[in-house]
Amino acid sequence: MSLRYSLCSVGCSLSMLVSLGLFAMPATAQIIRPALRSGSEGSVVRELQATLQLLGYYSGEVTGTYDEATVIAVYRFQKAAQIPETGVADQTTWSTLFPTVAASAPVTPTTATPPTTTTTNQSTTTTTTSPVSPRNLPLLKEGMDGESVAFLQRRLKTLGYFSGTVDGVFGPQTLEAVIAAQTALKLDGDGIVGSQTWQKLLE
Repeated sequence: MSLRYSLCSVGCSLSMLVSLGLFAMPATAQIIRPALRSGSEGSVVRELQATLQLLGYYSGEVTGTYDEATVIAVYRFQKAAQIPETGVADQTTWSTLFPTVAASAPVTPTTATPPTTTTTNQSTTTTTTSPVSPRNLPLLKEGMDGESVAFLQRRLKTLGYFSGTVDGVFGPQTLEAVIAAQTALKLDGDGIVGSQTWQKLLE
């Protein structure tokens, strides 16, 4: 299914945001919004969260704090929109979320699902859907796979700790990269990606 709907679809979503008083519609030109990343706060973050919530990428509360759940939501939107997947709301991301009035083919991403984590042992395979919330990101360790592992690998690659293929499988090379990152970030190098490791990786 194409990610590009009609201008009317985006216009309806923007009208809803206007009615909430989250932002003002531009008259003829693109509004230049600041780049946002983990730790950013304020009304512009609220605008971002509300927009991603309307599009189905963010299921947390609109808090105005750019937390881990917001990073994941931005990353998933960027992936669907086929723009650089950084988890940072840069100008490219803003322009895709809010195309200019004159744009002929704005992007409205399809409804997204939360990242999944699969744990495999010798006899059974269990798939767990991790809810995207401000206080809950999946705990990852060797032997797991899924979208969240792929996001971890991309983040490690961006930071220069991982040079392998982003395949969504938490194997020995990913483990080595996680331990290297934890050591460099002055964390316990146990190779398990918990809340503290996620926080440091997403800073």
